[in-house]
Amino acid sequence: MSSETTLQALQELDFTRDLPPEQMEKLAALAFEVHFPENFTIFRELEAGELIYLIKSGQVALFVRVPGKGRTTILTLGPGELLGWSSLFPSGRKTASARTTTPVEAIAFNAAQLREAMEEDNALCCSLLWRVTQIIASRLKATRLQLLDIYAPSQEH
Repeated sequence: MSSETTLQALQELDFTRDLPPEQMEKLAALAFEVHFPENFTIFRELEAGELIYLIKSGQVALFVRVPGKGRTTILTLGPGELLGWSSLFPSGRKTASARTTTPVEAIAFNAAQLREAMEEDNALCCSLLWRVTQIIASRLKATRLQLLDIYAPSQEH
């Protein structure tokens, strides 16, 4: 995928759509395209990861293991959404597992290269961290709601 094609794809995705042109160009220069088949495990909970993805097409289920309850899907991500945000942070340990539910096309970034670009450009860093923070907050809420549902007392009478 050419840098120009990547730039166009980034302009169409929710996560990056309204970034300033110079920030888009920096991201496009770091990006590469990846494809995953249906039912493919992209990463597992607690494993260290080096890549961050923006989903172009397809769907990915995020799930966690809940003691005594097994695998629990927290939410399903689709086009325009960020996957693997935890790789951006020092430990890089994944907070959930990710498995495709359909074939997926995504734009990938090496987390170390992205962190380096963010360290060199405070505006890019600020833009991306605000967006990632909003994602973390929404995913914490989704996880909380799923766990409340799992552990809610039964309503049997």
